[in-house]
Amino acid sequence: MANPIQVSEVVRYVKRQLDDDPILQQLAVIGEISNFKRYASGHCYFTLKDESSRMKAVMFSRDARTLNFEPKDGMNVIVVARVTMYESTGDIQLYVELMRQDGIGILFERYEARKRELEAKGWFAAERKRPLPAFPERIGIITSPKGAALHDIATTLRRRAPHVAITFAPVAVQGDQSAPQVASAIRWMNERTDCDVLIVGRGGGSIEELWAFNEDVVVEAIHESRIPVISAVGHETDFTLADFVADVRAATPTAAAELATATIEAQRKDVERLTAQLTRSVTNQMSSIRERLGRATNSYGLKSPRFTLTQKRERFEQAEIRLEQGVTKQVTHAKHRLAQSRQQLDVRKLAQTLRRNEETHRQFDGRLKRIRPLERPTDRFAAQVGRLNAVSPLAVLARGYTLIEQDGTYVKDVKQLHDGLVTIRFRDGQAVAEVKERHDGETTSRTDV
Repeated sequence: MANPIQVSEVVRYVKRQLDDDPILQQLAVIGEISNFKRYASGHCYFTLKDESSRMKAVMFSRDARTLNFEPKDGMNVIVVARVTMYESTGDIQLYVELMRQDGIGILFERYEARKRELEAKGWFAAERKRPLPAFPERIGIITSPKGAALHDIATTLRRRAPHVAITFAPVAVQGDQSAPQVASAIRWMNERTDCDVLIVGRGGGSIEELWAFNEDVVVEAIHESRIPVISAVGHETDFTLADFVADVRAATPTAAAELATATIEAQRKDVERLTAQLTRSVTNQMSSIRERLGRATNSYGLKSPRFTLTQKRERFEQAEIRLEQGVTKQVTHAKHRLAQSRQQLDVRKLAQTLRRNEETHRQFDGRLKRIRPLERPTDRFAAQVGRLNAVSPLAVLARGYTLIEQDGTYVKDVKQLHDGLVTIRFRDGQAVAEVKERHDGETTSRTDV
């Protein structure tokens, strides 16, 4: 057995082996970013992984400044890096010098952008998601006929709910034809109208293998489905847009079958639990009714109804007496108030008041007679004004007559008129006219203009 050595010596030895290997000094590595974090110093620390393994990686600020995009978790990238060991922890790390997006990384960007759009439209909102039926009679399955997902779903359904019928729609779950086939199958299930719930899914895979369930045609078909949809795409860590828009997301196809049905044993337990609750409720109600009936049966009033009737009659008679006394008291009080009012109404006082009013009337009448002579000159002046207004030319004009003036003289008869212009005065203005023809009752004179 070799002599033992320190851990640090082992770490330094392995580090030298890594650093001395020219292949490990500049590698192009493809993988998916996770746990990405950029510190204030500008250094970037993250994990680069694939389906089987993962490695820690660091990109120092001097190299990170060359990036033309912002790295994010889930993004597939190609890095140029060297492999070495960090002595303090003994971890093998990638020291990244260059990084660029892989084609899959572009898919991830498309996925994130479309996810933000659908979320803004409210397609992921919890209030629009429908509850799954408690006891479905038929379940629709949309998946590949060759994959393990169909086997897992069917096996789970036969074990948990063998009475539930199954309608299967075989589709491709990967490739160019996958998305149209899945969308068509969802619509076909809705046209049948006999399925209570749909399970749409497949097994795990890379982002490009699951991409059909991010396509708009599949997402829209799930959104428009009248039947509740369970999305079971990939493994528990895989998420697609179909998962977000579906009514329920299952981590795996097996979990989808479990969510869609309740086991016979679980249903039996539910029935037993509900039966026990109903029994307790009925028992409690019966006990309450028996207790109330016992109190009523043992009450004194029920045992001696004649005594109870006598008590009621006595109370009625007492109430009748109180009512009669109250009415009598009110009538007596009203009579007393009427007598007081009559005493206050003294006839002699009324006579004295009448005499005082007559005297006051005579005084005012005398004053009025002294004032009336003063009004007569005013009345005479008003009469004169009225007579003047009656003979005023303005008053005549107000009745519809007009005045005709020619050469500064008012025309009194037709013989005064001669050819030329005349002014016709009305109540509210005047007009100018031209004489063309005159009639004096005997002759006619005409002048052409």
